[in-house]
Amino acid sequence: MKKVLIAFCFFTLVGCSANGIESFPENDEQSADLRDLDLDGVIEAREKCDSTVKGAVVDNEGCSGVNVVNERITLNVLFANGSAYVNPKYYSEIAKVAEFMADFPYSEVTIEGHASAEGPADVNKRLSLLRAKSIAALLSSIHRIDRSRIQAIGYGEERLLDESDTPEAHQLNRRVVADIRGSDKRIPLKWTIYTDVEN
Repeated sequence: MKKVLIAFCFFTLVGCSANGIESFPENDEQSADLRDLDLDGVIEAREKCDSTVKGAVVDNEGCSGVNVVNERITLNVLFANGSAYVNPKYYSEIAKVAEFMADFPYSEVTIEGHASAEGPADVNKRLSLLRAKSIAALLSSIHRIDRSRIQAIGYGEERLLDESDTPEAHQLNRRVVADIRGSDKRIPLKWTIYTDVEN
């Protein structure tokens, strides 16, 4: 009798609790896009500026008022075979980069040196770096661009524009590219995180 009474109470409770469960529609989809793809604190449903600079203060529509620059300029500077000497007749090309960086005072530039496929690859690698450093030095010495904003890298023959084995192709591949990135103003951070690490 006691077992029957316990079983009756159990099924009564289960039945009561089941009746109290509220069901939801299976196809209740979220209408607004709540993601924050550029991590600026504004959901995509309100986002009007997709490429916000990381750390910038933004308004309710995700816009910061900071103009972003992402520019690649191929300099019309030709080098003699095996040389990193920059002829002064090409200084106007370097001035273009300096003027661009002056318009975007918080930008930085990577000067990429490239070489033709003539000669040993390791020699071309060193030569392309010397060419990039030559341009970087002129940006700093003539145009007073702060050295901290300039980086030089040599790719050697890794990124040929023309793989033909002709004098014209080799001349085309001996080139320098300025890759400029940054903004036109200092970006105020939205927050700073302080940590206290105990060793």
